[in-house]
Amino acid sequence: MSGFLIQSHFGSMGNFEVVVPSRAAGGLVHFWRNNDDPSFPWSGPTYFAGGLGAIDGVSLIESNFGSPGNLEVVAVANGQLNHFWRDSSWNGPYIIPSTVGIVAGAPGLIQGTFGTRGNFEVVVPSSSGGLVHFWRNNDDPSLPWSGPTPFGGSIGKFDGVSLIESNFGSPGNLEVIAEAGGQQYHFWRDSTGWNGPDIIPSIVAGVPGLIQGTFGVKGNFEAVAALASGGLVHFWRQ
Repeated sequence: MSGFLIQSHFGSMGNFEVVVPSRAAGGLVHFWRNNDDPSFPWSGPTYFAGGLGAIDGVSLIESNFGSPGNLEVVAVANGQLNHFWRDSSWNGPYIIPSTVGIVAGAPGLIQGTFGTRGNFEVVVPSSSGGLVHFWRNNDDPSLPWSGPTPFGGSIGKFDGVSLIESNFGSPGNLEVIAEAGGQQYHFWRDSTGWNGPDIIPSIVAGVPGLIQGTFGVKGNFEAVAALASGGLVHFWRQ
């Protein structure tokens, strides 16, 4: 799944890892919680990417590169997608080709099950409206990025997206919830390409979070978003 909070493989229990934009200093900031300590202490901030200035949005995963697994980040700044990765320290940015000047808003990043290694998949709002999809071939030693593939252009401009790979289809559909104008839209990608949107009735503000959980036999979709009137709102799909 995409987002800015994960539970990684660092430690026995698996630490919580958070990467968010830094309002005061610019760039990004990393926090982590030691889940092996009964008092659950948080550590940080660790600042990086300060040279980018203001960040529109960020998405964080743990990949299968490195041991126990590199933290991987894509962040939108200055109209382009920037890739960072953390092994023993934070590295980057690597500017993802074909994104310069065409993206704006909060991206979604996952490592899916397409390919042997598992490709990186990114969906991000387009600065001209709609959404765009990029992917990185992790089976190719040169790690080339492909895209953009546009979709959802009839909706207009989106603020941000959340992206998962579900257990529908084979190897698994890409599923997106994206917010535009206070409305949530669901898109999915199967073997035919991108489909949708389905409209999720709501008045929200900000980027939603989406997972496929373990409630039910198939695993329900769970979404949490900021409510325009204040607080948070939770939706689920059976």
